[in-house]
Amino acid sequence: MKKKLNYFRTKGNILMSLNLINLNKFSLRLMLYILSIFLLTSSNSFASGKIYGNSKTLSKEYKKYELCRLRKTEENVKDDEKDGYKCIYKRQSKGKDVTIFQPSNACQKSFKCRQEF
Repeated sequence: MKKKLNYFRTKGNILMSLNLINLNKFSLRLMLYILSIFLLTSSNSFASGKIYGNSKTLSKEYKKYELCRLRKTEENVKDDEKDGYKCIYKRQSKGKDVTIFQPSNACQKSFKCRQEF
């Protein structure tokens, strides 16, 4: 009977030692994975890019826009005849007003117009 108890105790110890070995393998794999991530990512990848030669986007001039708001709507009279309507818009910055001719009196409240230089 004592031999059987010893057998079960040794079997349990073997199983516990196998679980510890599996746990050690898992933790070793995890540490290797984390270490490889730190080694593979370098700080050079976060550096700013270099441009060799002329850049198409830097040399291209972009059109700048500003907000134009409706100031008033007037009837457009040509040769004593009503010829549609004109919508007069005031620029956000100081500059000439923008005038748009259209057949109906329904004008947009605001839109983005090109900036004057």
